[in-house]
Amino acid sequence: MRPLVFLFPDARSDVGGNLAQMRFMRACTAVTRVHQAYYRARIAGQDHLGDWEAGRIPTDEEPIFVVHWGPDVAELVDRLQDRDVVYVAHSSGWGMKLPPRVPILCVSRHTLGYWGRLAPNSYLGLLPNIVAHPGPEPRGERDIDVLVQARKSSRYLMDDLVPALQGRCRLTVLDGWVDDLGAYLRRSKVYLYDSVEHWIAVGATEGFGLPPLEAMAQGCVVFSSINDALADYLDPGFNCRKIRVHSPDYDVAAILRAVAGDAPPVPGEEAFAPYSRAAVERRLQVLLADITHFFAATAGQGSSIGDLWAHRPASALQRIRRAAKVLALG
Repeated sequence: MRPLVFLFPDARSDVGGNLAQMRFMRACTAVTRVHQAYYRARIAGQDHLGDWEAGRIPTDEEPIFVVHWGPDVAELVDRLQDRDVVYVAHSSGWGMKLPPRVPILCVSRHTLGYWGRLAPNSYLGLLPNIVAHPGPEPRGERDIDVLVQARKSSRYLMDDLVPALQGRCRLTVLDGWVDDLGAYLRRSKVYLYDSVEHWIAVGATEGFGLPPLEAMAQGCVVFSSINDALADYLDPGFNCRKIRVHSPDYDVAAILRAVAGDAPPVPGEEAFAPYSRAAVERRLQVLLADITHFFAATAGQGSSIGDLWAHRPASALQRIRRAAKVLALG
């Protein structure tokens, strides 16, 4: 298996995409040789993409470059147009078009469907994120009734629900990076997550949704928005509750009932089997071998399948809307 060079914009690990990509990188060490490099500012003692481009890093085999940071992917693909590149899609909707020479590994079925539509001629694979489940060992007392992370949270959650819950339960709001989120989740009964406003503002979509799944793995009852890839695994009424239902009063009452024990059951360990490191490593074995074959088989060849999105004629719905607009103006 050819070596992999994982490219990171910077050394921040307090953002979901970077954190999840680091987990993938560590899992890949069971499959092949792995290198880590940065492509923005140079970091002392760390490899930089410029060093690989200049040939300053010795290697006995041409590596495959792995990119993931959505806003930078199109630029990196252009920059590495003479190299083999794989995109790990942790989110979608960044408005870029990728050439068929770039395989796309998607962390959710939502993202897989997105790229299945926008990149129909590309190699696609499903590679779920790694989520650890602590197993059946005894857990300590849950002295936090409701846990909220400010990051990615909506104004509705922070400005309406949080004030309404204060004084009515033991509420903890995390505003900033914590080294061990799992320690807080293990102490919490209910976890609140509402990312839909964040992703609408960004113009992209939730590609996986690590926090709610990690909270469920730690035994929390999850109240969450059900946007984008969250619908891959969240099942309101059966393994979670939906947040933003009708009114703050409705949500607050449902949250307090969950604190008191009236809530859907927390999924068992078997529900997290597809997200275990062992399961992801098995998928990596298959996908990376397949991608290595793809690069060998397509070297120096352009795609010979017609581009569905090139010079696309207006759809029937678009033509109807245009006709209606003309009639209205007339």
